[in-house]
Amino acid sequence: MIVRRRRSPVVVAVAVAGLAAAGIVAAAIAAPALWPSPARGLNAGLASLTPDAPVVAVAASEIVDRRTGERLQLVGANWPGFEYACIQGWGLNEGGATDAAVAAMVEWGFTAVRVPLNQQCWFDDRPAVAFGSGEQYRGAVRAWVERLTDAGLVVILDLHWSAPAPTLADGLRPMPDADSPRFWTAVATEYRKHQGVLFDLFNEPHSRYDADRERWAFTLDWSCWASGGCAPPLENDVSSPLSGRTYPAVGMAELVAAVRATGANQPLLLSGIDYANDLRGWSEAAPDDDQLIASLHAYPGNRCADESCWAAEAAALAERVPVVMAEFGQSDGGDDHVRRAFTWADEHLSGALAWAWWSIPAEESEANAAFSLVDDALQPRSPSGTALRELLAARER
Repeated sequence: MIVRRRRSPVVVAVAVAGLAAAGIVAAAIAAPALWPSPARGLNAGLASLTPDAPVVAVAASEIVDRRTGERLQLVGANWPGFEYACIQGWGLNEGGATDAAVAAMVEWGFTAVRVPLNQQCWFDDRPAVAFGSGEQYRGAVRAWVERLTDAGLVVILDLHWSAPAPTLADGLRPMPDADSPRFWTAVATEYRKHQGVLFDLFNEPHSRYDADRERWAFTLDWSCWASGGCAPPLENDVSSPLSGRTYPAVGMAELVAAVRATGANQPLLLSGIDYANDLRGWSEAAPDDDQLIASLHAYPGNRCADESCWAAEAAALAERVPVVMAEFGQSDGGDDHVRRAFTWADEHLSGALAWAWWSIPAEESEANAAFSLVDDALQPRSPSGTALRELLAARER
């Protein structure tokens, strides 16, 4: 588990205005007939509304740019803000969505940026506490995506914070909920012709331990990961104590189906279980779609946090499908894990994206400040930023 930045929210009523009560979606996808044919992305046309960015596709176990046919490594960082600022009521994002930031990313050697989003902030029927309007939120996302793709960067839109209405989407939940297919239908409809934009369907599927009762409150298995139907705790992953309330989970097959039903054929990232750190059942559980990428998150405290485990699990899967280390980072004041994770992933996988491109004063949050890659002047920040900048520079030589 990693520390995500949270500013102190303004004290307001957390009333949810206009959100429909979450209905129980039939989560079990029992037969392929219930969802459309796989994307077959290599057979799609090259037309794109992001003409300066790669036309991204999966070819067997590699990611390629269809404009050239060359292998494409997705290297860069995560750009947090859209997932928490809006739902905490103080902004559309963290700030810093500027041409100068994009220029710095390109100068560092980025090829991709992962942009976490908030499920409820996307919609017009949203919680009353949410900042601005759904239209403003979508417009801000659109403007940032345009800046990035105009610079030739691949953008990965990630469903990061979610919750079944009327619960506030104020953090990580163990699994998608009944509103998640609606979210992806809306996002994919808007970006289906943007071939430089990929979709990461759910950030970190995970089990939940109840520390107060000293037992597991919810254990996620690969069957539920794929088809849903299990009942995760309603609270986000840092809330305590747990109330005992649950919600019906939606599986990855239903999210893939929602995207494909819009006509979007871009590659889709599917994270493993255990906060995206466990890929051991991914190949057997994943839907039948030839444009899928397995997503791995790797932090020092994870079960699978070193080269031997990555080789046994991630590299083995990468022989069959592309695997991207979509999050990695370090918050203990060192940079050894950052260097080892990026070096290994760049050699053995299809990319690595550091957490995170933001500037946080050390006095505000020591752990999050250690994750910070840049300062306010967009210069590499020690230790994580200087390490990543050096690693990216070395791969260009």
